[in-house]
Amino acid sequence: MFQRSVAKWAGLAMVAATMAGAVQAQAPAAGADPAAELKRGRLLYIQCRACHELKADQPHKVGPNLHGMLGRKAAAAEGFAYSAALKGANLTWDKATLDKWIEKPSAVVPGNAMAFAGVANPKDRAALIAYIEAESK
Repeated sequence: MFQRSVAKWAGLAMVAATMAGAVQAQAPAAGADPAAELKRGRLLYIQCRACHELKADQPHKVGPNLHGMLGRKAAAAEGFAYSAALKGANLTWDKATLDKWIEKPSAVVPGNAMAFAGVANPKDRAALIAYIEAESK
């Protein structure tokens, strides 16, 4: 059972990395308007939705539902089994923390259970955060 779970996580990580590469190849021009940024964020979110939902009435997946996460303490969504590392991290999800997390989760909370390498491009992270903020209220 454990080996199947690890294989599933590894498979999801590979899909996310492949999708991230495809989305990064379609980057918008510099100085894009807010509507374009949200559109870009929606495309980038494709790599997140395998594990996360944004709407209140949706269940947790491999990762927690992100509805209402901005302003909330990390590891606080009811009904999700968080890693001990994230539970002990004492983080509050604001845009700056989320930006660092999306860039490289393992650097923010070593030992967390999220199988995601991160998004290196700051413009992509900003677009993704704008989309998460707009869709998770």
